[in-house]
Amino acid sequence: MASSPAFIMTPRIGAVAVSTANTGRDGTGTIATVLTAAAATATSTGGTRILKIVLQATADPADCVVTLFLHDGAAYWLFDEVDLGNPDPASTTVPAYRVARPYANLVLPAGWSLRAAITVALTAGVVNVFCLGGDL
Repeated sequence: MASSPAFIMTPRIGAVAVSTANTGRDGTGTIATVLTAAAATATSTGGTRILKIVLQATADPADCVVTLFLHDGAAYWLFDEVDLGNPDPASTTVPAYRVARPYANLVLPAGWSLRAAITVALTAGVVNVFCLGGDL
């Protein structure tokens, strides 16, 4: 048990655009790195707390699912999936699709990373995957 609580020391934002179809939920295929956890230092045991993941389409994302994986340096672990449904395409009067998922207890140990893929090739644009949090 820790002798003191671990608070975020340094804010972090990770971001990646996904657009290449990958139907695999086993860690194969095209998977993009959103954020890699902080390494240990003289003043920190390392690791990164993820508070929220935001998905923002730049155009028409089509009917698809964004898959989120945790990667421990050797293996991929399917962590979450976000169904984008089939929203209206963005225009000058309709905003592009956006969804935010908060996570209360998602802490990546040093050496782990958050990665993302999308199950269908998009009709237009990309889906930006943002990870908001901070290093411990």
